[in-house]
Amino acid sequence: METSGWRAELYRLTLALAFLALVLSSSVALAATGDANRGEQLFTGSQAMANGGSPCIACHALAGLGTAGTASYGPDLSGLYADYEAEGVAAVLESLAFPSMEAIYTNRPLTEEERLDLTAFFAQSAEKQPPASQSLAGLILLGVIIVFTLVGLSGLRRFKGARRPLVEQAKKQRGVMQ
Repeated sequence: METSGWRAELYRLTLALAFLALVLSSSVALAATGDANRGEQLFTGSQAMANGGSPCIACHALAGLGTAGTASYGPDLSGLYADYEAEGVAAVLESLAFPSMEAIYTNRPLTEEERLDLTAFFAQSAEKQPPASQSLAGLILLGVIIVFTLVGLSGLRRFKGARRPLVEQAKKQRGVMQ
């Protein structure tokens, strides 16, 4: 049966939405199958990796873990889940194709369960991230705006008090007194 016109477009749209729903549900299911608490333990090193790999926190920072979570050898992983979502994080954890990580994990790969747990932990930590307005840059900008507003408001009052006598004095000197 051949469809044409708006029916064909509706059919294609329905198929596209069904595909999108399938992809989204599989990525949510992927993150949901891991244990976020165990993932945090693996990340921080309070639970050892099954094959003896180094904990993530040895090289990577993650917001919300205090000063211990500010390691600086590798990149900050706070935005990892927001950038890659469940499937991307799972792929990164599976391949670990970064030269600095190959030496550590080539002979000590993460198990499937560890990858799922870490993915769930990254998903959970992404939910806990503060909104952009509460970031340090946002707070600094807000502080600068407040300071300029206060200085401007106090300057207006001073400007009126200082300017009026100067204008009157200038009028007297020109003989323009009314």
